[in-house]
Amino acid sequence: MTPYGGILSLLAALSVPANAQEPAAACPAGLISVIFVDNHSVFDTDEFGDERRLRWAYDLANILHVRTKEAFIRAELLVREGDCYDALRLAESGRLLREYSFISRADVFGLRQSDGSWHVVVDTTDEWTTEANVRVNFEEGVEFRGADLTEENLFGRGVTLGGFLRSRDDQRDIGGSVGTPRLLGTRLDGFISAGTTRVGGFFRDQILYPFVGEIGRYAGRQLYSRREDRFTYWTSSGTAVLLPVDREVFDVTLAGRLGEPGLTILGLGLSRESLSFPGYPNSVELATSGDFGETEPADPETAALLASQTRFADVTRLNLLVGRRNIRFTRRGGLDALSGVEDVAVGLDVGLTVGFAVGGSSPKGKGVNDLYTRLQLFGGGEAGPLFVNLKGRIEGRQILGNSAEGDGWRDVIAEVDGLLYIQPDSWARHTFFARASGSGGWHLGLPFQLTLGGPEGVRGYREERFPGAHRLVFTLEDRILISWPAPNLFDFGFTLLADVGRTWAGDVPFGVDSGWRGAVGAGLRIGFPAGTRGIIRIDLAAPVDGARAWSPLLRISLLDLLGLTRILHDRQVERSRLSSIGPDFFTNPSPIF
Repeated sequence: MTPYGGILSLLAALSVPANAQEPAAACPAGLISVIFVDNHSVFDTDEFGDERRLRWAYDLANILHVRTKEAFIRAELLVREGDCYDALRLAESGRLLREYSFISRADVFGLRQSDGSWHVVVDTTDEWTTEANVRVNFEEGVEFRGADLTEENLFGRGVTLGGFLRSRDDQRDIGGSVGTPRLLGTRLDGFISAGTTRVGGFFRDQILYPFVGEIGRYAGRQLYSRREDRFTYWTSSGTAVLLPVDREVFDVTLAGRLGEPGLTILGLGLSRESLSFPGYPNSVELATSGDFGETEPADPETAALLASQTRFADVTRLNLLVGRRNIRFTRRGGLDALSGVEDVAVGLDVGLTVGFAVGGSSPKGKGVNDLYTRLQLFGGGEAGPLFVNLKGRIEGRQILGNSAEGDGWRDVIAEVDGLLYIQPDSWARHTFFARASGSGGWHLGLPFQLTLGGPEGVRGYREERFPGAHRLVFTLEDRILISWPAPNLFDFGFTLLADVGRTWAGDVPFGVDSGWRGAVGAGLRIGFPAGTRGIIRIDLAAPVDGARAWSPLLRISLLDLLGLTRILHDRQVERSRLSSIGPDFFTNPSPIF
């Protein structure tokens, strides 16, 4: 635990309390007399029907699987026996359980008794939690992309333990991680990850006390992260230009919220971020053959093109957080999952972070004098067969007077994602999905570059195609659920897809104006076991380009990169982000787990 862990451990005493025990007269809705927990294993073999010939295999899987402990489930509930009955707390308890990746289904409901009291039933089903994955890329032949072995629910107590090898272009991380959502028996989330990169090492630890559901009043975070790596720029010819980057981040933040409903969030924190480029310009390298283990020094002219993005050094900031949140959750099936039911947010959420520089230095040795601002907006709505989700974020530094960087805005990064789902009653097995996604950077003094291709862009192109500073992508999909061949065992469906998008050169190194590019394709979607919220996608997409002939690309992904789970977690944007501090961090599940 880092030195500031003790500060956040005080938040353990602030766990959302169950309603204080009171006489029945103070509980007009009645008291909760008993809580029953019925936690099922992964497979319910009694529902297999025609697939009974394989029942032995699933019985064996249930035996090998360690079921989530009843004590863990009870600890997550926002009610206790003897509390006043509260429908909102029951609903939030069920949603908190469903946020865990190792629980596929959780229902929490009350049954009124003849004496006026309530019996609360907690009915859950586990996901399979031991995962051994080998990642392979098929874009240009078969390419090994990594492997990992992870247990997401060790001993049935919600602990995640894993080891991994991740290889993606220049990235090659070898390491392990451990995380727990019940650190020392509290609601503190603890996480540590460490390992090696191609050029050094990485370490990250985090202790997080999130707002508990929509009724929690306090939150806090302590984070420390250090990473030695290389930032990859792509050229139009497909050469990778590699810039060594050492990055160190620390923050401690506390927040609280007021109001009901319509929550006002206030927070205060201290953060420090350091970014250095060891050996620049002589350390810049090129990978021309696609083998990032075999590189060569860059020529001085190429290295000089990166100079404008090596200006950010280090800064310490005092951060003020303000937010307004008015969110409710609804349950809908078949959005990103095939048949599984997902909790989706409806309403508005606005968060603002303002960071005042209180120390630091620029590359020219002068003090930093800036004001960091980050604004995030979320909106979600539904009307009959329609569901809409919109999320946007913009951040940047306002340079104040007497600064080595001049004045005006610097390091402005913005992104917006809009998702539309249509589930017409007359086409019950179809979910029509549309996405509009835009991102970009302006006046950049830190490493930044986007590309048009890849699984989150125009999917008919390799990821390094068409580098630029600004990107816009539109996507259409028809996601079709098929009740075949074994609907009680797994979900199966297929997808028709089309993408169109473009990049603009902007002011990033090697940027190009791509013009509008398109791709069409089809794919399979598989969910196992049936009813899971997770899916595997197998997509085949080919460019629509009359000028040149391009081969179709086959991709396999272990989650849906274009849906609600992905929104505003673009890897290319996240690697350049200045800060993750904001009111939204404490209300959304942490992306590190």
